[in-house]
Amino acid sequence: MRPFVRTVPAVLVFAFALVACGKQEQAAVKPPGILVTTTQVGMAPVETLESSVGQIESLVEPVVAAEVAGRVLSVKVEVGDEVRKGQTLIELDSEDYRLRQGSAQAEIGRLAALIAQQERLVERYETLAKSDFFAKNALDDARAQLQALRSQRAAAQAQLSEATRNLARGRVTAPIDGAVSARMVNVGDYVAVGAPIVRLSTDRLLRVALPYPEALADVLKPGLPVRLRSPSAPDTVVEAAISEIRPTVGQDNRALLVLVDLPNPGGWKAGASVDGEVILGRREQAMTVPETAVVLRPAGPTVYVIEGDKARAVTVKPGVYRAGTVEILSGLEAGARVAVDGAGFLTDGASVRVQEGGA
Repeated sequence: MRPFVRTVPAVLVFAFALVACGKQEQAAVKPPGILVTTTQVGMAPVETLESSVGQIESLVEPVVAAEVAGRVLSVKVEVGDEVRKGQTLIELDSEDYRLRQGSAQAEIGRLAALIAQQERLVERYETLAKSDFFAKNALDDARAQLQALRSQRAAAQAQLSEATRNLARGRVTAPIDGAVSARMVNVGDYVAVGAPIVRLSTDRLLRVALPYPEALADVLKPGLPVRLRSPSAPDTVVEAAISEIRPTVGQDNRALLVLVDLPNPGGWKAGASVDGEVILGRREQAMTVPETAVVLRPAGPTVYVIEGDKARAVTVKPGVYRAGTVEILSGLEAGARVAVDGAGFLTDGASVRVQEGGA
């Protein structure tokens, strides 16, 4: 029995040694850290913007009206036609004004003959008046008659001018270069003085109308800078300023209308949509991080600062979110390195592995 007793302690010692070695190996193996990419907190200009989608309008959009009454004889344009200043749009029946013009011309000719005759009579009376045998009142009557004829001729000349002007007004012309946006009459229609005939628009001078919530009435002011983009010319970005703000709020949409007047930058069309951004403020040196670096936690928006192979949770106060970046108002220091990709998997004090090639 003695040999067996000596063997048992040896086996036990060997078993305890194996267990101890296994524990040392387990203690030596650490769990792998969470893989993240990092970036450095930077300083960049940040703008406070209010965005809106509006419409481009023609700033100059005159309604051409009839200056004389008459029946429409011919229509020279259709909606969408491009017209030049002075081009004929509509022709009205002007026969009445042509007759009045002829009548006035005839009356002027008749009065011219009478005036010439009366002038000779006055000259003869003035010669006779030098003698004592001629009645002075005859000369006075002749002179008065001459003056009356001259007044009648002036009235006839005024009638001729009016008839000539009305005759020309029977040909309705375009007051500006532009396009026909609406036509209100057809051949055969009778139009009165002042009746609208054609509406024109021009793309040279434009007005952008941007609707904004009425809650912004206290911050939107004329003169604030505006950045505009239109799908009709997507490569063009226009820097402008608020020209005016409509004093009333729209009854249908409860919106405040911001108006921006500007020359056409090229390729913009009246009626097209436009994306507008009113710049309420600009901070030249603002702390920014990628938007994916900010994680929502129970304590609030959180950023994980990477210190060695550990992540430290920092609660931050975000500001403006814009184009994939977030302004950090407080909680971070410039130059700190923060987790970006993988930040959502981190906790305070977590071990991390920084992916090579990260910022």
